[in-house]
Amino acid sequence: MFDVYVPSSFDDALKFLSREGHKTTIISHGTDLLPRIRAGELRPEVLLDLSGFDDLLRYIREDGECIRIGALTTVTDIYESPALNGPLEAFKHAAKKFGGPQIRNMATIGGNVGAASSSEDFIPILLALNAKAKLTSVNGDRILSIERLILDKGVIARRSNEIITEIFFKKPPENAWTAFDKIGRRNAMFIALVNMAVYLHVENGRIKDVRIALNRVKRKIPERAYETEKFLKGKIFTNEVLEGAKEVLERELKLTSDFRASAEYRVEVQKALLKRLLTYCYNKIRRVKVE
Repeated sequence: MFDVYVPSSFDDALKFLSREGHKTTIISHGTDLLPRIRAGELRPEVLLDLSGFDDLLRYIREDGECIRIGALTTVTDIYESPALNGPLEAFKHAAKKFGGPQIRNMATIGGNVGAASSSEDFIPILLALNAKAKLTSVNGDRILSIERLILDKGVIARRSNEIITEIFFKKPPENAWTAFDKIGRRNAMFIALVNMAVYLHVENGRIKDVRIALNRVKRKIPERAYETEKFLKGKIFTNEVLEGAKEVLERELKLTSDFRASAEYRVEVQKALLKRLLTYCYNKIRRVKVE
């Protein structure tokens, strides 16, 4: 059994965490948390219910050169947002394959990030965008990169008195694009065996910048493939370069087998995704430039 605290205001929620955060688990709509509680994976003492703060924490805003996404923004919101069209369509790719309509209407970006799991689809996209999280407490705001926020499987660098309130990142520049894909055992509503997000910036046919994030690289959490990125940067975008990048990625990945799939299968799929997604982004950049 556990208690549920429903705060009267956001300030009340922060004050509650300052007193009881050491024994409190934060919940909004519970699409990830409640199944884990039912399965006995989590045994919270107290749940702090933030579901009543949509007016404060549910938004997607363009702020100069940044995109800001409130922590209670749903997957449906992400799919429908015009601010995430075009070069940021990786978000649409992920949202389209995210559960069924009911789950998409309830699952939030903050919950996805906070779960810190290799099955969370939006974390690789945020890593590829060098996104940051804003964590709020009674003491003010603290900013952490998504990479520094996620410490281990199910473990984040959120202090017990903090709430993840916002995710933000810079808009891609001209001649840059993003893409995402995942592979599972079904065509929809599935947990990814592998997923990947890429950010590609090309100028005059040469790779100016590239970021590649996978649900697993060396650990069972989403991470960047830095060695593969280093290999690609500065090179002319050619099929030969892509084939070379696949070889680097294969050496970089340190995966293990489990009941869902073998390590060898995951590596081969990630190599295929790497070439497919980079080629997709490159073609999109070229098409937009021509138009």
